[in-house]
Amino acid sequence: MRVVRVALTGCGGIGSRVAVALLDRRARLSARWGVDVRLVAVCGSASGIVRDSGLTAADIAERDGWAPRLVGATFLEQANPDVVIDAGPNDYVSGGPGLDHLDWATRRGIHAIMVSKSALALHGARLFETAQASGSRVHASGASSAALPAVDFLRHNLAGAEITRVEAALTGTSSFVLDEVVRSGSTLEAAIADAVARGIAEPDPAFDLDGRDTAAKLVVIAGIALGVWLPLESVERESVFEVSDHQVRAWRQTGAKAALVGVLERVGTGYAARVELRSYDQTHPYSAARGSTKALMVTAEGFGEYTLVGGASTPQATVAAVLKDFEHLLAEL
Repeated sequence: MRVVRVALTGCGGIGSRVAVALLDRRARLSARWGVDVRLVAVCGSASGIVRDSGLTAADIAERDGWAPRLVGATFLEQANPDVVIDAGPNDYVSGGPGLDHLDWATRRGIHAIMVSKSALALHGARLFETAQASGSRVHASGASSAALPAVDFLRHNLAGAEITRVEAALTGTSSFVLDEVVRSGSTLEAAIADAVARGIAEPDPAFDLDGRDTAAKLVVIAGIALGVWLPLESVERESVFEVSDHQVRAWRQTGAKAALVGVLERVGTGYAARVELRSYDQTHPYSAARGSTKALMVTAEGFGEYTLVGGASTPQATVAAVLKDFEHLLAEL
């Protein structure tokens, strides 16, 4: 049976869940794909562990035995993986550690699954050019829309179609906060605190609420699904913090659904992207979305219009998206 060696970089809240879920799924993967999937290496920001025979859940939980400074390229060289899963932190100045990890993988024909998104949002065009030359396959559901299958739908279900417009609510935090403010009558401050308490939002949710997260995800979706890599700084943004009391009252009176959405539109031979606040009346398919639920609205020549609603923001949903990407990757090998 063929062995598939996996290295996981980043072992925080999401990364540790991914590691345990991957271990739990080994028997299923073996039965379906005829492979022996081994999680052979895991690292955090300051230490790591490599074991050729495969790690256990106890190895991941008990970090006293991890080797200090076993990170980065040194970690990956020792791991010698077939697949790298990156769940580390984002850095929208440098690209974060994910940039080094993805650079290392794509230059060597090693496949990658990205949860972190800053490397792709800033350097996706170059990274995908390198990946194409080396035969490396890169999946990034967790870096784009997690459990909402935006990339898969555009890339596979609408393969070859001329996509003229994409309008997507991609950030569960902003969807939840707006829903609470408009539909439940909460204050903005209380809604944000509730989102943080539920684990929907980061302790500092500003990145999600001011449109930057949506912009980054839109860039990744456009790049991977449509082959169009837009400069992140070119995406104009509106913010949840800009919502006025007058807007909230108007939305409440009409029963509208408010959302912060990323819009990608065909313009001439290219695409333009922006993030804006929008409202939808009660007849719109997205009006049924509640809480942190996401949505994808697509217009394609010859196909017409589609709306997908789902993929609420939870850690479990992100883990599920990574496992889905892993299944897709095994199908391609």
